[in-house]
Amino acid sequence: MSKVDVRVLNDLTESKKRVMTNVVQHLEQQKIKKRSWHWQYSVMSIILTVCIGIFIYTQYSGSQEQTASIPTLFDEKLLYFYLGMDPNVKDQKLNADGKVRFESYLHLESLYAYAQSKGVVPTQENIDKELEVMQESSIKPERLKKVNLTKEEYFEQFTKPMTYKYVTIGTLLEQEKNRYNDVERMMLLFLVERDALNYFEDHNSQEIASLREKYDVPVKEKESRSKDGVVVAIKEHEFLVVSNAGGSNIGEQSVDEIVKKYGNGMWFPLIDTPKTLSLGDYVEVKYNQDRTQHNIKIIRFADIDSIKILEEH
Repeated sequence: MSKVDVRVLNDLTESKKRVMTNVVQHLEQQKIKKRSWHWQYSVMSIILTVCIGIFIYTQYSGSQEQTASIPTLFDEKLLYFYLGMDPNVKDQKLNADGKVRFESYLHLESLYAYAQSKGVVPTQENIDKELEVMQESSIKPERLKKVNLTKEEYFEQFTKPMTYKYVTIGTLLEQEKNRYNDVERMMLLFLVERDALNYFEDHNSQEIASLREKYDVPVKEKESRSKDGVVVAIKEHEFLVVSNAGGSNIGEQSVDEIVKKYGNGMWFPLIDTPKTLSLGDYVEVKYNQDRTQHNIKIIRFADIDSIKILEEH
């Protein structure tokens, strides 16, 4: 519960005590002054009305304060800082590095938008913990000079809202574990990213197009790569392809033995794959990016663009 909520409850408790005191006094005097009952009833109504009004006002003010602290999508001021641009300078051109950061910003916004659509709200405790880490980390003086801000101003205007977004995305990933169970974190990230990008493009296509036009960043053609190999494992949300494993007996050897023997396994999301896909199939998978998880060196994780069964088992 936020500090604002605690203050509201404290105020409400005091108001409640005053109301109850007045009610008790009213009941005690009822036997003595029956003629004044209607007058006292009117006073009680006024008191109750005032208390309810105060409660509603403080609740509304608290919600307004909380809403104001939640970063919005497509905040161009944050985009300026993210790109390392001075928000006071107009018509700045992006270099190659700036365009890469622009794509990274859209990627971040897609995850944040998807988290908001699912009602994800980070805890204040997690936000504060992350802010402590961010506050302790040094901010390069040249970056502060580039955006024309002091360290304190940069922390308030950029670090705080961006930290909120990062913590929200982290909370989203934790919640999505329940949906995509039994997958490694890298695969979980690929699966959630796919969902987030689809949602983002469906609901914010005009805003995305407008930003791309303004900063002259056209949609970059994906650099598709491919992997040929044998499907050696199929799970609920992913499948594993190992190259040069054609001679191995899938039914007799374990996945670990196959991967250890050939050393080039790659997990892909089980998305838009043929319904006939089965163990032992020789396939060609197109993908755009792959990553290695620090504790799993022998296997890589990749997204998926398309898949073709070259030879059925």
